[in-house]
Amino acid sequence: TYLTIISNSRPQLTINMRIYWGASNIPRYDKKRDGGDDGWFISEESQSAGVADGVGAWRDKNIKPGIYTRSLMAITKNRVQAGLNPYDGIKSAYEEWKDKSNYGSTTFCVTQMRNNTLFVAQLGDSCILVQRKGRVVYQSNEQEHLFNIPFQLGSGNDSIEDAWRYQISLLPGDTIVLASDGLFNNLYRSGILSIINSYPISTEDTSSLAQTIAEELAAVAEEQSNNPKIWSPYAQRSYEMGITEAFALNQLGGKPDDITVIVGRV
Repeated sequence: TYLTIISNSRPQLTINMRIYWGASNIPRYDKKRDGGDDGWFISEESQSAGVADGVGAWRDKNIKPGIYTRSLMAITKNRVQAGLNPYDGIKSAYEEWKDKSNYGSTTFCVTQMRNNTLFVAQLGDSCILVQRKGRVVYQSNEQEHLFNIPFQLGSGNDSIEDAWRYQISLLPGDTIVLASDGLFNNLYRSGILSIINSYPISTEDTSSLAQTIAEELAAVAEEQSNNPKIWSPYAQRSYEMGITEAFALNQLGGKPDDITVIVGRV
């Protein structure tokens, strides 16, 4: 069962919509050699996409979670293309891994459009944002135990059943941003919106437009992540949680991280 987040209350003409996807992945500077810890997929065929953000702390135990996250996303893509919904798709994919040991853990956000409705399965702090007519109409929250300790699937205590399941009614012209926390920790909503709104709503090549937006969002987020002097969303949340003082020198700056951004234009 998926919780309805946004519903179009007024009657809509039946429009056969589709999503055109673009994606950009930038591993953190010290992980570029092995591809980092994120995994992702996009599928025009099944109108679906997903991102999995491997928990980097596993590297302290000599475990590279990127192997797990990329496998999980590849299997999920196949399962969704075969007819499963996002939650059942990643649940089935996880069956391939759950009996193994010491492979790491990951957050995830997987989505698919069916009948003009976006179905989402989310665990942890990989999140989704929907822009419509120049403003944000929905942005998901982080699912965390404590600050910077997200729910995660894998070699840990959290369950696939902890995943949030919800649905969002879409309209033509909507822009969907699906991303690891490397985006949302370094760019405020206003900054994300500013970049999206700088591009036209319609174009002859919608796939290229989605790709260009994804690449710019990822590039700007990476630049911010390596800036030691900015007041970032990550720094603000740390302050709001009472962990650091406002504008403390040891808290200023972005949060260097792997960054994966998927953009869908309806």
